[in-house]
Amino acid sequence: MALSRAVARTMLASIFISQGVKAVADPSSTVVQGEMLRDRVSPLVRRVAPDPIAARLPEGVAAWSRIRGVAEILGGLGLSTGIGRRGSALLLAACNVQDLLATGALRRTALSDPDVLTKVALTGSVLLAAQDTEGRPGIGYRSRKAGRRAAVEGRRARTAARRTARAARRGAGQVATELTSDLAA
Repeated sequence: MALSRAVARTMLASIFISQGVKAVADPSSTVVQGEMLRDRVSPLVRRVAPDPIAARLPEGVAAWSRIRGVAEILGGLGLSTGIGRRGSALLLAACNVQDLLATGALRRTALSDPDVLTKVALTGSVLLAAQDTEGRPGIGYRSRKAGRRAAVEGRRARTAARRTARAARRGAGQVATELTSDLAA
């Protein structure tokens, strides 16, 4: 991993870690986001999750604010350490989009607000970090390349099989000629 990538990811992650710590320590600072999570995510989890898990979901906004804060901390730590960095970046992008939606920051009048523009820029940054493969080819490229390699190997195998079959036919013809000449003699 390049040092510049590690430093850049750590710098980007620092703001999310600090926001997460703030949300865990003082959930009242993220009440709007906690309400949105409680109202939109909780019903979905209750429908999908098994009953023992669904029964343990918190009801209070403060608990949902803390859950969101923990998600930001974990996402920031994953991004900064490089462990699960792409998934962590997507988690942070989801937190940012949820923040923009919950606070109504995407209204036309709010788009001139520097804080909103900062959130939008951070969302774009973590989406770029999610796409970063550290110079290694992505899965799509590797699968296409493997498919082409398999096709080439398949053609080579078919060519070798045809050559072997021709040689076997020639050899069988020579053996038959020798047998007929031995029988005639």
